[in-house]
Amino acid sequence: MNIDILTKENILNKINLQDAFNHYLQTYHNRGVLKQGKHISNPFLAQKQKTPSFNIYEASSGNWRFKDFATADEGSIFDLVMRLKQCDFREALILINQDFSLKLSYETPKIDFEIQLKEAWQNKDLEYWQPYGINISILKHFNVHPIKDYTRVNTHGKRVSFNSSIENPMYGYKISGNCYKIYCPLSTRFRFAWLGDKPDTYIFGYTQLPKTGNRVFITGGEKDVLSLYARNEAAICFNSETANPPLKIIDNLKARFKEVIVLYDIDHTGITQSIKLSNNYGLQRMVLPEKVMSGKGKDIADFFALGHSLDNTEIISEAPESQHEVQLLSTKHIAQENDYIPLLLKTQKVLTEHKAKLIHKALPLLFQKDIGILYPRTINVIQGKAGVHKSRLAETICSALIKKDTCDSDLLSFRKNTQQNVNICYVDTERNLTEQFPYALQQILKKAGYQREDTPDDFDYISLLQVPRKDRFFALTSYIKRVKMMYTGHVIIILDVITDCIQDFNRSGDSMQLIDLMNDSINSEDVTFLALIHENPGSTDKARGHLGTELLNKATTAIQIGFEKDSHRRPTDLIILNILKLRGGKRPEPFYMRYCERVNGLVEADADFIDESARSRRTKADLFEIQQQISRLLRSAIQSRTLVDELASFFDCSERTIRERLQECIDKRIPIANGKGIPSVLQKKKEGKEVFYSLAPIKRGQKQNTLQL
Repeated sequence: MNIDILTKENILNKINLQDAFNHYLQTYHNRGVLKQGKHISNPFLAQKQKTPSFNIYEASSGNWRFKDFATADEGSIFDLVMRLKQCDFREALILINQDFSLKLSYETPKIDFEIQLKEAWQNKDLEYWQPYGINISILKHFNVHPIKDYTRVNTHGKRVSFNSSIENPMYGYKISGNCYKIYCPLSTRFRFAWLGDKPDTYIFGYTQLPKTGNRVFITGGEKDVLSLYARNEAAICFNSETANPPLKIIDNLKARFKEVIVLYDIDHTGITQSIKLSNNYGLQRMVLPEKVMSGKGKDIADFFALGHSLDNTEIISEAPESQHEVQLLSTKHIAQENDYIPLLLKTQKVLTEHKAKLIHKALPLLFQKDIGILYPRTINVIQGKAGVHKSRLAETICSALIKKDTCDSDLLSFRKNTQQNVNICYVDTERNLTEQFPYALQQILKKAGYQREDTPDDFDYISLLQVPRKDRFFALTSYIKRVKMMYTGHVIIILDVITDCIQDFNRSGDSMQLIDLMNDSINSEDVTFLALIHENPGSTDKARGHLGTELLNKATTAIQIGFEKDSHRRPTDLIILNILKLRGGKRPEPFYMRYCERVNGLVEADADFIDESARSRRTKADLFEIQQQISRLLRSAIQSRTLVDELASFFDCSERTIRERLQECIDKRIPIANGKGIPSVLQKKKEGKEVFYSLAPIKRGQKQNTLQL
């Protein structure tokens, strides 16, 4: 890379980031040098925070960043400059370059067009805008320019030129230094054209919005934004009314404004799309009166040009449709008066069409080794007793699904299908929000190759802990709907734990309501569920409640996790993963794991660890073998270390297992013949710092246990 060219990397190499943050934040505090962890009021807010929560910190990568824990604002020095200066990324680079005298030259991007702007706005150019109340200061504020002519390369590789005229004036919305959106309002051929690199997400008027306000309008076009601004109203528009806006933008608007109102054209497209946008994002919509417009226009700019205002009583305001109707299958049909025949016949028709086609079995989303575990559009379960690491198993699966290609972590042999992109949404209901769940999220990211400060686009998470139990089903329903809007690809939703997502997991009504929601989702959307559920306490392996019964019936894959037991039914350190149900094929052999403190998670158990656990599950005959060896070895008192080493070597097991066996012999007073054949009992005695084992003859009348063979 040329070190003299203006780039993000070259700026980072030339400046001290803490100094840069202090330079731009100095006017927002009186602390001299702003140090890590010192909180100030958020500079992006119109009013000072009562409790300052904005600070800068040094990330693990070594770069300094800003974060506000109250508003969730966070970012780099470039994000800060773009927000404070209301500019785009390249303009932020230029500002930093100038402010710190870095003397980096501007690398000229490849431009496939030429444009000549008029030197100044002329009265003829302004005539078009004046009926809408748009003056020269507004046009300049929004970077709108009168165009003299422009040349671009067409789809055939030829250069074509266009000239402005009185009959066909041309204006340019300047998006960046190498991008314009051309507007030809009187053209009969085309009204809009793009020059240069069109942005992935185009939002006109976004940088001109106030930090906060009472209401903001989402309109159908740039002229609408300008005409509303002329009347002291905040507004934005996307590239077209059919554009699907990013959910983060809508959330940002909702956080900054009391009302977000959709105000589209009153033609068929505008009405249809405004209803869709309103219902999908939960936004109010405003509809202009057709009678008042009298066919002389269709948008808010035309409405103003006709002399009307937003105070007109014939304007209709509508709230988004309620989302509490029960939706059935992929048809999204709402049953009326219990008449399901039309729905059933429609479903039958869809099935008939599908059965007539060659059906290709869906490829797994997740493998363990070479076995498909999770499949698209299915319900899946992880069940186990309390405390058997169900959540850690789910976290490991989550890490495997979002794992970076450059990450070499071994995640219990789980691996994602690299041919299909998935998005993960983790819903937690049990862990606290200050330490436990945040730490779990850190572990998921770390094992997937990310830093804890990273927020991958394909990973989302929420907690239902603070939602009253009676409202959790509706909260979950709303979240699932939001997820469907957030992502265009396949989504895997992890419910940890699912019994906490409804009011009563033993009531069939509550259970089936959630099961129906999951069934509807997998049949109508690219969604897969992985639900965690506790097993009943005690010896039974049944998943809890009516919900557990129905969930196992519906599951495509059912995974059970638990501790292996020793011969006394006590849990060992060996963890077994059993596939109880696998509709995708033959059930695989059990998979063995153990908890590792070093990685603070689950790792695959090696053969020695598995063998040791197997030996611990032997019957009481093992004690008989121990009895025989003690009788052979203990001719006199023996140091503890010597006896344990000798027995561990003989039985090829761990020292801990031997110590447990010896203690069992002592506790049960199992008779062992000493060197003279006299029945004795094993005893342990400490002499100084050393511990010795010896055999003490059983005295007459003393109780003893008989070893059952």
